[in-house]
Amino acid sequence: MPKDTVAKKSKKSNGKSEPFVIPPVPTKPQQCHFFVLRKRRYCGLPAKKNLKYCGEHLTACADDENAKDLPKRIPCPYDNSHTIFEKDLENHLKNRCNARPRELPKCHSLNVNCTLPLSQEELDFQKSIFSHQKLHVQPWLARVRLNQLSKEELESLIDKVSFAYDAHVPLIPMEKLTHSSAEKKRQFISNTKHLDQLSSLLGHLEKNEMLKDKTACFTEFGAGKGDLSAFVKRAINEENGEATYLLIDRKSVRNKADQALLGHSENKSRVQRQMIDIKDLVLSKVDCIADNDKKVVAMSKHLCGCATDITLKCLMNYVEHEKSKGQQSEPITGIIIALCCHQICRYEMYPNQDYLKSIGVSKTDFERLCKMTSWATCKNGRRKPSNEEDNMDEDNNHAVSDDEDNFDETANHFSGRDAQEREAIGYKCKRILDAGRVKYLEQFGFDVKLVYYVDLATSLENCALIATPKRK
Repeated sequence: MPKDTVAKKSKKSNGKSEPFVIPPVPTKPQQCHFFVLRKRRYCGLPAKKNLKYCGEHLTACADDENAKDLPKRIPCPYDNSHTIFEKDLENHLKNRCNARPRELPKCHSLNVNCTLPLSQEELDFQKSIFSHQKLHVQPWLARVRLNQLSKEELESLIDKVSFAYDAHVPLIPMEKLTHSSAEKKRQFISNTKHLDQLSSLLGHLEKNEMLKDKTACFTEFGAGKGDLSAFVKRAINEENGEATYLLIDRKSVRNKADQALLGHSENKSRVQRQMIDIKDLVLSKVDCIADNDKKVVAMSKHLCGCATDITLKCLMNYVEHEKSKGQQSEPITGIIIALCCHQICRYEMYPNQDYLKSIGVSKTDFERLCKMTSWATCKNGRRKPSNEEDNMDEDNNHAVSDDEDNFDETANHFSGRDAQEREAIGYKCKRILDAGRVKYLEQFGFDVKLVYYVDLATSLENCALIATPKRK
C-alpha cells in the first residue's frame, strides 16, 4: 500500500498536528497490506496466496491485479461493518453472520417492559436493528433542540424543574464505601476509577444485606463482561457452587467473566448469559430462575437512561408474577443500580407516569428535561463525545448527548446562564427523574433510597438507587 501522511497529535508538540507517515507494508507472509488508520496499524487478517489483501479489504484496494478475477464482495445486509462474497450471501445470512436475527428465547416478549405503547417510528426503527455493537443516535432524540425554544418556554421549563426538585427530591447523602474483596486488587492497578465504583457498590450490597444469602440468583443487568458479578462472587466467598449468576445484555462482548464465575471447585456455580434487550425480557421465564426458587438480587454498574426504567419495570413485573402464584416471601431481596445517562430516557419507557402528571410534566416537557440533564455532565470539556458518529463515550461506553450547547464555556449561552448554573439545573433534572423511580418502587413495598456512592472526581455519574423489601 502506498505511503500516505495523516495528521497526528504529538504530546511534545502541545497538541499541534504533525505529519504521520504510514509505515512500510508488512513483510510477514500473507499479512493484509491494508493500513487501518483508526488503529494506526496494518490489518492483522491473513490474505490468500498471491493476494495482497484479506477478504474484508479487497473492495477497498484496486491495486491488486490478482484480485480482479475474484467474485464481487458486498456489504452484509445485517451489519455493513463487514463484507462478503456476493455468491455466499444466502449461506452467510442464514448460517454464519453473527448479526443475523436469532431464534427468540422463551423469555422474550416484545416491549413487555415498556410502560406505554411505542410509536410506529420507534417500532420501525427496532426492526432495522440486527446488531447492537454500534449504537447510533436515535432520530427522535436528536430532534429535541433546546436552543430552538423561546426564552419563555425555556424559563417555564426551568421553573418547573426547580419546583419539582424542591417538592420531591430528598437530601441525598454521600456514602462512599469500600469492600475488602475489591480492595485487595488496588495495589495491582494504577487506574482505580472503576475499582472505586465497584468497591463502593459492594460495600452497599453488604450494608443492605444483599450478600447475606450465598444461594441467591445474582442478576446483573447490562452486564457487559460481568465484572460486577465476578466481584460479588469473591465478596460472598462462594466456592461450592451455591450461587447462581444471571448476566443480561443485548450484545455479545469479549473477555467475559463467565468462566471465572463457574468457580474452580467440583461443584460449579450456575451461570447463564441471556442476550436480550431488557425491554423484551420476562424474568420469570429465564431458565435459571424458572428452574428453582432462589431469591433474586438485581444489580448493575451503570445502566444507561431508559435501560434503568425498563429494568425496574421488568423486576416489578416479576414481583407481581410471583405474588400471583401465592408466594408469601419477597422474590427480590435487593436492587442496586448505579444510575447514568438520563439524556436518553424515553417517555414511553419511564415507569411512573402518575408521578410525571403530578409534577405537570408532559411528553414534550419530559423529552426536553431529559435533554437538559446533559448540562450536568457535558460542559467545560469535562466529558466530550470521543466519536460523534456513534455517540458513545470512549471511557466507559456510555451514551453521551449530542446537544448543541454542551461545550459552550462562555457566559453567552442561549439560556442566559453560566456553566455552573447549567450544571446545577442538569443535576436537578437527573434527580427529578430518579425521584420518580424511587416512588415507583415504593408502590411495590420496597424501602428505596438514593446515595452518592462515589465522589464526582471518580465519576460524574455518581448516584446509585438502592432498594430492599420493607421489613414487616
